Amino acid sequence: MDINITKLKNNIRVVSHEMSHLETLSLGVWIEVGARNEKENEQGISHLLEHMAFKGTKTRSAKDIAMAIENVGGDINASTSLERTSYYVRVMKSDAKVALEILSDIIKNSVFDQSELDKEKNVIYQEIASNNDSPDDVVFENLQKTAYSNQSIGRSILGTNDTLSRIDSKELISYLDRYYHSNNIVIAATGSIKHSDFVKLVEDYFSDIKKQNLINTIPALYNGGDIREERKIEQAHLLFAFEGNSYNDENLYASHLFSNALGGGMSSRLFQNIREELGLSYSVFSFASNYKDTGIFGIYAATSPEKVNECSRVIAEELFNITNTLTEEELERAKKQLKAGLMMALESPISRLNQIARQVSVYGRVFPTNEIIEKIDQQSIESIQAYAHNMIGSSVLTVSALGPISKLPNYDKLNQYFSQG
Repeated sequence: MDINITKLKNNIRVVSHEMSHLETLSLGVWIEVGARNEKENEQGISHLLEHMAFKGTKTRSAKDIAMAIENVGGDINASTSLERTSYYVRVMKSDAKVALEILSDIIKNSVFDQSELDKEKNVIYQEIASNNDSPDDVVFENLQKTAYSNQSIGRSILGTNDTLSRIDSKELISYLDRYYHSNNIVIAATGSIKHSDFVKLVEDYFSDIKKQNLINTIPALYNGGDIREERKIEQAHLLFAFEGNSYNDENLYASHLFSNALGGGMSSRLFQNIREELGLSYSVFSFASNYKDTGIFGIYAATSPEKVNECSRVIAEELFNITNTLTEEELERAKKQLKAGLMMALESPISRLNQIARQVSVYGRVFPTNEIIEKIDQQSIESIQAYAHNMIGSSVLTVSALGPISKLPNYDKLNQYFSQG
């Protein structure tokens, strides 16, 4: 596996995975800043900045940016999360220079024209409205807001109409200057390119980005609690969660294996017992989300209004049942699914791009596949049960419910369900 990492003189980290059999190249720029770095009055600025990067530079219009990439048959996109922002391009292997030139231009030379800014705010207002019309999106946002109340990590990545309306071009430039510096940047590539050639191109286009002292992220404080939103819709959307673990926690793989066995697929306990056997829910699953210093382990289900109590109670029962009765067969199946997902990602250049960029950003290195597989295989029934018991026993329950939920038990009753172990 031909993976190389180089740190430039200005501290930008460059990582590549050469896949010489491919005719294409995926590459991108990851900046270690996201929604949780925003001040309260800046909510949504990371996402807005990502949108505005495509709206014109000192030498290119928005149309010029799009045509420069599409003229060579490529595509360009970006995304914003709680902890990082990424800009990435897919092109033919001969067009690496075009891709890096465009990426460097939008990151270094965006002009944030006020008229373009006003138009893009309207686009995001529509995105917020669309999100609010989606119950399964809102119930997850409400969960995050309640689990981490009054903190940036609990606020919406999209921001609000109110906060966005007050952000002007000067604030975007100030925010970019504060965070888009070389110590905060990882540039990655996967596909048909030699590392030395990639490093040379990155130096050509990014070596003038200045170093700056890193700004510490405010530690997250998980609070837990209860949030309910009545809506006249057909299904009740339910989320039950506990504080999980960070990227660096020794139980990282235990948490994902536990989630996989509990609610990670059609063979999982939740799917088989709640959907297949009892018919209480069409959609039911568990998840383990990880951040720098915290995480969330949760269970989601959508059910009919008259079944919310039964569904909640059975979810709690299944959680405790598997905590105490996880079998070797279930653990082995979860391990194989986790490893298969890892290997499948290796075969997708864009998935691999995200993987190596994230690992360098979080850990400072790319984990060899055999090291990850070894850590997965090291997990035992005992280690996973110990993780689950500790998580449930030491954390406060977070409940997020949306829809026709009048029959959902109160928080104290739900706490009884989820503390029976």
